[in-house]
Amino acid sequence: MRALVIDDESGIRLALTHFLSGRGYEVFQAGTGKEGLAAAQSALPDIVFLDQRLPDMDGESLLHPLTAPEIGAGVIMMTAYVELDKAVQAMKNGATYFFPKPLDLAQVADILAGMEERLRLKREVEHFRKLNCSPDDGTIIGESPQIIAIQRLISLLAKNSATPVLILGESGSGKELVARSIHALSGFTGPLVEINCASLSESLLESELFGHEKGAFTDARETKRGLFEIAAAGTIFFDELAEMPLSIQAKLLKVLDTGKFRRVGGIADIKSNARFMAATNRDIAAMVRKGAFREDLYYRINVLPITVPPLRERGRDVVILADYFARSIGSTMGKGKIGISPEAMAILLDYGWPGNVRELKNIIERALILTADRDVLPDHLPLEMIQSKAAPSVPAATERLRALCEVEDEYIAHVLQITGNNHSRAAATLGISRSTLLAKLKKKMQV
Repeated sequence: MRALVIDDESGIRLALTHFLSGRGYEVFQAGTGKEGLAAAQSALPDIVFLDQRLPDMDGESLLHPLTAPEIGAGVIMMTAYVELDKAVQAMKNGATYFFPKPLDLAQVADILAGMEERLRLKREVEHFRKLNCSPDDGTIIGESPQIIAIQRLISLLAKNSATPVLILGESGSGKELVARSIHALSGFTGPLVEINCASLSESLLESELFGHEKGAFTDARETKRGLFEIAAAGTIFFDELAEMPLSIQAKLLKVLDTGKFRRVGGIADIKSNARFMAATNRDIAAMVRKGAFREDLYYRINVLPITVPPLRERGRDVVILADYFARSIGSTMGKGKIGISPEAMAILLDYGWPGNVRELKNIIERALILTADRDVLPDHLPLEMIQSKAAPSVPAATERLRALCEVEDEYIAHVLQITGNNHSRAAATLGISRSTLLAKLKKKMQV
């Protein structure tokens, strides 16, 4: 990473350069505001240490260009003269932190650790955005080892169109997307038709799958084609396959073995070349052992199963998916380019995702409805997610930093005001834990 130190005191520049170089930074220096801006535009630093008073200008006048998207640096303001109003205004204008001189490098190191994590998230988002990932081209979004393995299986199965496909995984994990991806990459001329086995009664399910002849039952006023006919030269996808009645399972097995079926009430065999794909969130092997699912059908379809991992096991795929949903849903809403702040992304990464990818998509959509900003912020996420994020606490202030504590108190009051005095949201916005915030408020009341 890169850092820029803008200060007219050569001793401070030298000390910070030595400190930052030891943390692996490439460090640039400038002694005036004009030189600092030029260096920032050239080097594009990740972090800037900015003196509040420079020989040629007020350091605060550099906050906007330094934090604008063209440079996008995190700024740490430094001053030998703590002025309450200016410190609060600087933080409102984009400064990440405000330190009095001489700097306490131990505290600077703690602050840098949090800033570096946010910068790393920001870089990941930018990287994945450049990939222009989209499920519309028949690919599954993600770069985790599990998803890469699934992408390889999808490619293999797309080339072997006669092989049945069984997709396993929790609800909301993306099983339907896997089925659509295989179909899209197979080059079929026929359609992909889907049926939910849990949504229909036994009689209706049989009629939907195989069709019926006119007069086959009371309401059969005309001949109806079933999905196996409609999906000719294409794919038929059975969602929630484990909910299919045993009697229909027997008929399905016959279609898979012979490639033929009969309409309800019919006597003629009809040939079907539709590809079979199915998905379930249940332990189908356990159902076979209990007699709740036909063993012969299970072994017929369990050729090369695909197990879709839950989102909580996919690591930083959350970053890719969240950014994709923010861009695609934001575009649909007419909100233009919407990003996700590093603070909000950190909360998304820490969450357990019981509803998997479907839940992530819904939460991003909710956040986009709430936001009027350029980015999704922690305040736009559900409260339970914010509470589950335990942010690192800010180091306790020393006597030497008494003036800075006054700045901090006013900033905390400002954040509490804009969050409606919600302690959890205020703590997330401040980058501290809720318990730390309450401790600070209690300490202030005792003074």
